Amino acid sequence: MKRLLINYETMAGIFIFGFCSMFADFLSDISNHSAATVRFFGLILFLLILMGNFVLSGLHNPFMIPIMFTEEKEKSTSRNMFDKFTHSDKKLKNSSKSLERFSKLKLDYLILRLDNYNLRSSSESKDWIASWEELLREWEKIDRELMGKPFSEEGFCYHIYPHVVLPLAFALGASVNLRRPLLLYHCQNQEKFYKVIDLKDPREVSYESETYVIAPKTIPEDLNLDGGKKLILHIVISARHVENFRLHDDHFNATNVAIVYNVDLEPKDDWLPYVQEIVEIAKPLIHRYEDVDVCLICPSVVAFALGMAFSRKGSLKVCHYFSDGKYRPVFQLSEIEGHPPFS
Repeated sequence: MKRLLINYETMAGIFIFGFCSMFADFLSDISNHSAATVRFFGLILFLLILMGNFVLSGLHNPFMIPIMFTEEKEKSTSRNMFDKFTHSDKKLKNSSKSLERFSKLKLDYLILRLDNYNLRSSSESKDWIASWEELLREWEKIDRELMGKPFSEEGFCYHIYPHVVLPLAFALGASVNLRRPLLLYHCQNQEKFYKVIDLKDPREVSYESETYVIAPKTIPEDLNLDGGKKLILHIVISARHVENFRLHDDHFNATNVAIVYNVDLEPKDDWLPYVQEIVEIAKPLIHRYEDVDVCLICPSVVAFALGMAFSRKGSLKVCHYFSDGKYRPVFQLSEIEGHPPFS
């Protein structure tokens, strides 16, 4: 009934009001004083339908669930950051308050913080896997609590701020894959938050872009490559950094490719078309090689979205840039295949 009212309220209102008016005219013709009452009744029904649609249309939108992943160790600092994030959008702020009232989830539970690892200096895959498992475990707890809750007809949608190192953002995106709708937020100058990637339909990450953006530069220009054993793929979105194949220790023994946007993306723009352009070029390429290492220079939200797009390539490894100026693989997507999250 609710869906009927949402989709057909205008038609139904016109029909009811028109029918009542004609019936009132009929009563007038036979000198019945009830004509005015019938017209009034029809008008009231019409107004009730319009008001009902206004109320129900709010329930039609997915309930907004804010999630922040962070390496920040101080609880007070991370909470202040989370408050700025949720207060950046009035609806997101109101959803956060409603979530505390109608579920067991407190706002602090939505801040997924790494407590035990200093990942940026660790080249041990086991440390990266443990960190990924820690964040993912907490996220799945939230997800289980939310499943089945009648927040709205359309369920819920995650609003995510991935304030973590790039390989971890990539791994988290690959973990959720296309199983949950979400929006990704970018923070500019540690102050202002922007919605930059809308994946309420997660499949859009692999769609052809509907909005024109300039195609990225590729190195080499001709990517009609035969494939082979190993590919090292550099993905760059930055006006300050350039690709450098020699920064990967294994570059002599692999095919080296770069997909490059030499720009800093504007936070007020839609970043999804840039991701879609990269995915369109990279996805067929990575499936021609047995092993793929991905080296990233980009915002963490882009890394998260790329992880979603490339999650099916189990042999893909994402690399971290270490303080000695070298990229090394730290997380392989096959770790996810053994126990697919959110399934």
